[in-house]
Amino acid sequence: MSTIPEKDLPPGRHRVLREHLMREITNETSDTGETDKAHDTSETPPPVRPPLWRRPAFVAPALAGALSVAVVLGVTVTRDATGPSAGPGIASSDRTPDTMNRQSPAEVLERIARAAEKERLPRVRDNQFVYSEVENYHWKMNPGLRIPDGCLMTQEGHPYGVEQSWKSVDGQSEGLRREHADGKGSGGDGDYVENTIARQLPGKTMPEYFRQVEELPTDPEGMYRWLYGLEPGERASGKRSDDVKAYEKVATLLTGQLLPPKTAAALYRAAARIPGLFVVDGARDAAGRQGVAVAMKGASLSWTPDRVGARSELIFDEKTDKFLGESTVRITGPKNECDVLDKGDLVESVAVVDRGIVDETGRLP
Repeated sequence: MSTIPEKDLPPGRHRVLREHLMREITNETSDTGETDKAHDTSETPPPVRPPLWRRPAFVAPALAGALSVAVVLGVTVTRDATGPSAGPGIASSDRTPDTMNRQSPAEVLERIARAAEKERLPRVRDNQFVYSEVENYHWKMNPGLRIPDGCLMTQEGHPYGVEQSWKSVDGQSEGLRREHADGKGSGGDGDYVENTIARQLPGKTMPEYFRQVEELPTDPEGMYRWLYGLEPGERASGKRSDDVKAYEKVATLLTGQLLPPKTAAALYRAAARIPGLFVVDGARDAAGRQGVAVAMKGASLSWTPDRVGARSELIFDEKTDKFLGESTVRITGPKNECDVLDKGDLVESVAVVDRGIVDETGRLP
């Protein structure tokens, strides 16, 4: 496993010291100081910045780019600029027409649903396994993370690095999880740790294995009711919190399970009915792959005490319409010198690298 070279003074520390100095100057010249503008929560999604400190070599280069074009909520927001002269608020002459599309979330999800319907899944037997390879990133697990002196940070665990798993189709056989310390995954012979996945019981709120996924509704209306937990004849409450929960169920299902084509198509069409969605171009997942994202503010797959200060992005390949992964991005500035994430920083990300059906654990599709 390669070591990460450390800098004498990380970039985040420069910002902390600068802010501290400016506060000292302000306190000497004014009793009131200036209004803190770090918590701007305008509807324009901020540009995604790279993680504040270096990530391991296996994680693709940072999610980057300057915010170049912003359109009203419900249509596309362009984040990356392609030309050398492009910068904040400047549209590059090298931008392609596709980058400037103004599709609504419903239009994007309908296109993705139609593509999902065309997929073919071979007949799956109970004694087979669902293989999955994902690449995870979380800012708290970043080996280059530096917290200013005197600041405390909770140490709860988060997924990080490349993980391969073989889960029983019917939940009745033991599976296997392989975590790669060096991030090489199936493409290399690096060090990894293996753990047995126990037999699975049916999940109460989310499916735990493929046969349970197959029990989900395959029509958009039924899937919509499942997302909101609605009984027959019951209507959605209209509460923002319920919309966020429904969106997060979509994200959890996409990142965690292999979906049959009809189930996936129903999920995308049901998700299109969730209020508060918008489209972001130039989104990137933990593997560095770029695509178009359907996003929601205040949603996240990671627990965070500042959920309203983040947005979740469901990222799709623009050529194949396949699901790539989910990223959670910070949309507010730091609250104090111990808050190390800036507006636009990546909070967490999961990239679905590969999925398929295999006959036994340890085998690849």
